Amino acid sequence: MPSGIELRSAERRMLVVSHDPAFPPASGTDLRNHRNAVSAAAFGPVCLVSLRPRVAVKEAVDPPIRIEALSTEGEARSGSIGWWRIRAEHRISRSALARLETLVRDFRPDTIVVEGIGLFKLLPPLRPLTTQLILDMHNVESDLAGQLHRAGKARSAAARFATALAIRRLERKALSLVDRVWVCSNEDRGRLNVLFPRKVPIDVVPNGIPHAGDSPETLPAEAAADNGFPVILLVGHLDYPPNVDAAERLAGSIMPHIRQVLPAATLVLAGRRPKPAVRALAGLPGVELVEDPETMAPLLSRAHLTIIPLTAGGGTRIKILEAMAWGVPVIATPLAAEGLGFVENEELLLSDTDEGLADMAVGLCLDTERRARQRLRAHQAVWARFGPRAIRNAVRDGLGRDEAGA
Repeated sequence: MPSGIELRSAERRMLVVSHDPAFPPASGTDLRNHRNAVSAAAFGPVCLVSLRPRVAVKEAVDPPIRIEALSTEGEARSGSIGWWRIRAEHRISRSALARLETLVRDFRPDTIVVEGIGLFKLLPPLRPLTTQLILDMHNVESDLAGQLHRAGKARSAAARFATALAIRRLERKALSLVDRVWVCSNEDRGRLNVLFPRKVPIDVVPNGIPHAGDSPETLPAEAAADNGFPVILLVGHLDYPPNVDAAERLAGSIMPHIRQVLPAATLVLAGRRPKPAVRALAGLPGVELVEDPETMAPLLSRAHLTIIPLTAGGGTRIKILEAMAWGVPVIATPLAAEGLGFVENEELLLSDTDEGLADMAVGLCLDTERRARQRLRAHQAVWARFGPRAIRNAVRDGLGRDEAGA
């Protein structure tokens, strides 16, 4: 058995730098940062530090993780670092950088993980302060920009090209500064290898099950049908354009088709900061809006399935994991489930069209045995591949511990 001295020498101190506070986790980005920090805490002390001010919370951080912020509410605005930045980058004040440099000297991390290309301006000053600098690319932003613009979110073809090109240049510079890159899926790793061959090691550290500690590891019973069947759930940031588009497709096109066969069908839209367009959907037959839910457990316990008609972006994928962990069957577009690797027609159902998604929902609702099989297979798969142990192993590999013989 290793001695206490040997264990301490094997510890790896990790600092995670994010834009928003990762604790308590609320968004998909927060959930990823927090889950990675929890996983890394198995190998040594961890500090989560955000550019934006800390959120006041009463709950303790478990496991114990140091939580810091580089700004405070109401403080005077100071000059920013860098004389120019693209729209994909966050503004970083000189005072925030000074506080971060002080924190690094105090905490002495072996590894610093920086969240995404939006914090690019922190990479050059952090480079000499640590032996291992990692860029956690929650998305390949140049590819995501292309998706959003192809979906009609850009002014012109020239604007689409200019935005994607500027982000790609930033990604190239970032990869020249860091020791490793983390991505969410094999698909994203493939994209980076094509765009920037032979740069740095690229590790797949997938998103884990959100709030895994509060999710049932044993498959729960299916929701009762006494208050209507089926209850269809869509969860996500309801001010994010791809999610707004998905909500509108679901409420305006898919649900009317389902309700022709299942007139008691109810759609529950749940998420933070719903835009007026989403609020208006609550006036449609069978559509409910749950704004800023404190916890997802009651909504997931009530749901019979989730439909995710995403055509751009990837923020809802983490909610697929959460639904499966609660035994809620998933029907989605291929893009919505990209990178998760679930088996089509066994662990989830996929279609590109509104009609196809609606038909799949009706078929699954009318076939009790098939629904039960999908619930079981998806629940087993998500816990095996995206549960806490799997993410801890991915973080360990992403830190290069196996390469170092640790």
